[in-house]
Amino acid sequence: MPARKVSAHHSRVKKTLGVSFKNPLLLDAALLHPSHRNENPCPRNLEDFDRLEFFGDAILNYIICRKIYQMFPEANEGMLSRLRSILVSRRILSRVAKELRLSRCLKLGKSLTKQPGFSKDKILCDSLEALFGVLYFDQGLAKTEKFILRHFKPYLDAKRLLRLDPNPKGTLQELCQKEWQKIPIYSNVPASRGIKVEVMVPRIAKSVGVGRTRREAEEKAARVLIRRLRQELVRRSRKLSSGAKLLKIF
Repeated sequence: MPARKVSAHHSRVKKTLGVSFKNPLLLDAALLHPSHRNENPCPRNLEDFDRLEFFGDAILNYIICRKIYQMFPEANEGMLSRLRSILVSRRILSRVAKELRLSRCLKLGKSLTKQPGFSKDKILCDSLEALFGVLYFDQGLAKTEKFILRHFKPYLDAKRLLRLDPNPKGTLQELCQKEWQKIPIYSNVPASRGIKVEVMVPRIAKSVGVGRTRREAEEKAARVLIRRLRQELVRRSRKLSSGAKLLKIF
């Protein structure tokens, strides 16, 4: 890769991400996707993308775990696990990557987008985790933590995390079993735009969701019902601390 193009690319990356890397070659390791490496000549000493992704995932989990451990001192292990799983889910990671405009910095193979099942969100998530890995090696833990928490700050809010839960059906079931010793019941009928699902907790509450597939409709219905039940639980526990409220919610 010509030096002038590398320099221009790194300059764009610095402007987009707001980080100046000491080792440009290390940065390339996170931004040159394996699909690009397979189609183009790359430096032999370039760090392995998958190894960086693995390491960055571990760094992210450590930083997020420490943060939520500090934020919710009354949360038990189950609740902390739930919060962490939401924060490091593909749904959140892809949002952060898009907000960072990471796609502008990545170099992908031309054949990749033509492959069946191509997932842009997965590539963004993998590349973001690889970026966290190179940030650690280039900048150290303190600056990596600062970078991650700055960009995850909008999601470090319990109410928003509840809406973004990647497994609302599981959350709803846990909530219903804990509070009422009941299991949600789902039923579905065809709808003009797909499938209409009703979920109900007998003698407690019910909600409806419509989606293109049964799974999508069930998740929508579960999210709505969680919000309704959560509002009821908050009304019942206004005198409890925020940590204790969350224990009721999750």
